[in-house]
Amino acid sequence: MLLASLSALALSACDHFLAPKPTDVLAPENFYQSATDAVSAVNAVYSQTQWVYFYYWYESDVASDDIFATSNFGADGHQLASYTFDPTLWSLDNVWSNAYITINRANIVLDRVPAIVMDTVQRDRVLGEAHYLRALMNFELVRLFGDVPLIQHEAKTVADAQVARTPAAQVYAAIVSDLQSAVTQLPTSYSGPDVGRATSGAATALLAKVYLTQKDYTNAAKYAGQLISSGRYSLNSHWLDNFRISVKNTNPESIFEINYGAPEQTAGVVGSVQTLFSLPSGFPGGDAYGLMQVNPQLVALYATADQRGNGATYMTSPYKDALGRTATWGVPNGSAFHKWLDETSTKDMTARSWQQQPNNWIIQRYADVLLIYAEAVSAGGVATAGTAEAALNLVRSRAGISTVAGLSSSALTDSIRVERRREFAFEGQRWFDLSRWGTLDATVKAKTALMATLFPGETSVHGAPGSLFPIPSGQINNNKLLTQNPGW
Repeated sequence: MLLASLSALALSACDHFLAPKPTDVLAPENFYQSATDAVSAVNAVYSQTQWVYFYYWYESDVASDDIFATSNFGADGHQLASYTFDPTLWSLDNVWSNAYITINRANIVLDRVPAIVMDTVQRDRVLGEAHYLRALMNFELVRLFGDVPLIQHEAKTVADAQVARTPAAQVYAAIVSDLQSAVTQLPTSYSGPDVGRATSGAATALLAKVYLTQKDYTNAAKYAGQLISSGRYSLNSHWLDNFRISVKNTNPESIFEINYGAPEQTAGVVGSVQTLFSLPSGFPGGDAYGLMQVNPQLVALYATADQRGNGATYMTSPYKDALGRTATWGVPNGSAFHKWLDETSTKDMTARSWQQQPNNWIIQRYADVLLIYAEAVSAGGVATAGTAEAALNLVRSRAGISTVAGLSSSALTDSIRVERRREFAFEGQRWFDLSRWGTLDATVKAKTALMATLFPGETSVHGAPGSLFPIPSGQINNNKLLTQNPGW
């Protein structure tokens, strides 16, 4: 329930967002008194994002054309992969509820921290972090569901939680306002245990993506161009370094990540699970569920020389890993995802288990900024940091494939779209790209037609109702002011 979600408050602090230090339970009026309290409050916002993104990829990736559900996946995975789900699907309610818990925690910070007597630079940073995280949550919600309740102050009563859907345009305006505040309040970088917090670069990158989603190509190009021109970020020389646990948050391509840890190494932290879900059944080194098969049409997009291909984004059976073990599998009945397996990590290679993995979930990296810029400029945005082709070619060159030159407008658009699919498969991007481009319905029809051939009886050939997910039925039942999206 939204009310239960909004009433859940956390008063725990953490170092590097991974080492909780529980405090005594205090009444709110007695808690928000010091700089320590302010930092603890914003740390609680970060900690809740771990649950937003824990299963986030159910919607962003399993429901896209990149993934088929295997015989090991439950009914929920098959419904998403087949696009036969309905508003009762639990994962829809999961992302909605956890996003609003996070928003309420951010609202608590923004309502209560300004009154605390503390260093103004630190206070501005804490407020900037809350602005960024609230904007991120509202952005996820509006992209998934369209018009959603816009709640900008702490919900303390049942009435506070009974909010009707706000027009998407107003939600986007609030997101932009939050991010503009965050840009001015956040530092460019951190040191020590603070590495991994939101930066002004993260706020700028998210502004670019928000504007791109709204088809405001001038502003999308402007903000992406600012980051490109700043020289603050660069592409990793090796694409797989984006997913190395030892350099998470610290590699030059990382802009913002959701931090997960290994509980046996740091007591009380939350570990991620996307590695377990995506590896083929029985892969050596611990839990491997074999729930996902890579669409062979995605596999076909990678040239032999593409360093994102076999052994990177995906792998085929038999596969020889970095420890010299040869893995074979029957589930999936085809290519499996490799992306979230860090073969340089002892944990990933020898001790994988439920909710124990320290693999972060990447929200923003520099390759996305480059391709946002390329897409915005190719669609009419003003070029402020080079040509669209130049930005696209940086991503292609790093991958080890040939550059492009002199493309027509339509060919450039197609090239950028294909590159986004190759670069970001299973990184929470694909469904939103399809929705933004207006190709979701056609893509779902093509996917379900392919599934009908590869997996007879799995699904019929059909499309997607609109470009949004349904409002979770449990939320509508508990808030009669909510209405359902068309087609659901």
